[in-house]
Amino acid sequence: MKEITGKEEPLKKSLIEGDTGFFTEDNLQEAAKRNINVLIPDQQFRQRDPYFTEKKEEKVKKGRVVFTIEDFVYDTELDQYTCPAGKTLEYKNDAALRNNTGRKYQAKIKDCGNCPLVEECIKKRSGKKSKRTLYIANKKYEKNLSEEMREKIDDPVNRELYSRRMQIIEPVFASLTYCKGMDRFTLRTQKKVNTQWLLFCIVHNMWKCMEPLGRKCGIMKE
Repeated sequence: MKEITGKEEPLKKSLIEGDTGFFTEDNLQEAAKRNINVLIPDQQFRQRDPYFTEKKEEKVKKGRVVFTIEDFVYDTELDQYTCPAGKTLEYKNDAALRNNTGRKYQAKIKDCGNCPLVEECIKKRSGKKSKRTLYIANKKYEKNLSEEMREKIDDPVNRELYSRRMQIIEPVFASLTYCKGMDRFTLRTQKKVNTQWLLFCIVHNMWKCMEPLGRKCGIMKE
């Protein structure tokens, strides 16, 4: 970015939008450390979108709303959670989940198998062997930026900004992969792969320019 813009701080006062795959506490902390304003939604942000309120209401009627961590009560002395049905989820081990590490708590199969609230608790069931699991992410930093980012992306203004990313970024990949058939690189070594990528970019940009330049030169009609 320094080479392209000629600025020492090319990202200053800029808002950087990222894909949900980059949503991790480490990434958010690093961006804050560098004073970079980012908008990176979590993997569940669409589920909280008011646009899907109607679908959520339908799930409520069908009894398919899954209990969240807020519905469980934590016992600090015993280090276990109590579910809405009064059963306990004991600590099992540390586990990795969505690029983060945390503590895994799990209920007993016998408790969940005949539970009257199982439909509201476990989204995907596999017979009576299903059991509810909770993952509690480890707190590595004093300030939890993940929670702040969830609040940030839920703001209607930021949702509108992020929706524009889909209109600007995603069509480029769709054009290159689907329309122009670049679903994989066919060369080896970084130099050759980069050359192939640049050639496809040139073709893509020429294709984008054809229609407006054609109209300007009188070759194409409005």
